[in-house]
Amino acid sequence: MADNDRAAWATFLYELRGKVMQLFATETPFLAELSGIGDSNKVSRFTRDMDANRDVFSDDSVRHTLITQYLPGAGNPSETGTWNVPHVLPSKKVNIKLVRFLVPFSVTVDVERDSANKPNADAIEQLVDQARIAMAKLENLEMLGDGTGLQVDVTDGATSLTTTVGVTANFDVLLPGTVWDVLTRATGADPGQGKRRKIASVNETTRVITWDTASQASDGGSGNIVHTSADGIYVMGSWSNGTAGSGSGPGELVAQGLQQATAITGTFEGLDKAANPSWQGTDGRGGDTTSLSLSDQILDGAMRRVRRAGIGSFDFGIGDPAVIDLYKQGKLSQVRYEAQEAKISSGFSGIVYQGGDKPFPLIKEPAHKKGSVTLIDKGSFQLYGDNKGPTFLDDDGAMFRRFARSLPKEADLLDRVQLGVTKCNTLVFINNLATAA
Repeated sequence: MADNDRAAWATFLYELRGKVMQLFATETPFLAELSGIGDSNKVSRFTRDMDANRDVFSDDSVRHTLITQYLPGAGNPSETGTWNVPHVLPSKKVNIKLVRFLVPFSVTVDVERDSANKPNADAIEQLVDQARIAMAKLENLEMLGDGTGLQVDVTDGATSLTTTVGVTANFDVLLPGTVWDVLTRATGADPGQGKRRKIASVNETTRVITWDTASQASDGGSGNIVHTSADGIYVMGSWSNGTAGSGSGPGELVAQGLQQATAITGTFEGLDKAANPSWQGTDGRGGDTTSLSLSDQILDGAMRRVRRAGIGSFDFGIGDPAVIDLYKQGKLSQVRYEAQEAKISSGFSGIVYQGGDKPFPLIKEPAHKKGSVTLIDKGSFQLYGDNKGPTFLDDDGAMFRRFARSLPKEADLLDRVQLGVTKCNTLVFINNLATAA
């Protein structure tokens, strides 16, 4: 357990109150938009509990009934012929489990009281705010992911403080100071001192991550990490590469993610995508895997393909900022073109694409899969939770609890939630896109 004592809080305990500078981004556009949060007049920062757009229920899962295709059987009977035989409405039943997000923090009585009188920041207020930010960032990251918690594969083998990672690494997420697990991808086992490790530095050119020597928590490792190309970097405690339906498969421990929903293979929400074509995402490029810059021509093709799913526009697109920047730079170079931007309801704005039934913006999201853009129809999603948002555990009558007869006390921010997807073919993925320098 790492306690926030007076020594740890020394940077905040000044005689005069000042501004606390936050040295990390807190934007979570995908989660904020699905949660119905935001002021349309400004860019919102996700720093409070989600309070909208969730169905609340008390069981550990929710059942969806999916209509996988339009009602078949329509025809043109003749005046004296036999009428069409009615067909069964194609439908499937799926169950979606809630998953847990937990952000704990500990504080001593002394630092709580000392920081309450003219400090740089009130300890409890600051820790509560930071717990909520951490919760939002993690939920947003996982809901953009593939349901496994995996961030990138390790590609080298050694016993050292450095790991080389694959070309899909997202260095907008794998930032110095963040803490991750290095685990064996096939089993989730610790290959050797791989748990709860903090990134000390990264080299984006060589894709080398250097890890801090010290342990970050009592359940973490320290010193050199034993790693091979069979390992990967995961959200702490999140390994979910098991078989779907086993309780540890994708989306069963980690929240279901956008990459699962838009995939064209695999089992998602208990339904085999290969056996149910309408449960597959729409490939906006129709199978073309060459590296190209995002363009109106590519987006036009994506719109033509997705119309087969009965949709002609989207609430917004979301993707790699470098992909959207290159698209915007290409538009600005055109003669007589004046860039137009629009805001989504949570306040985030982006350049507008005008080739659908209505214009919609492309929103930059650093946590999104690199070299990719996804077109989002919010009507195809539903957040589910057993509460309107994250809450501090108070089942024993108080927000704080003690685990021993000592001054430090712990608070635990818990959210049980799941990203439900009711349609997949209305979601468009556009991959293998070039990025701005």
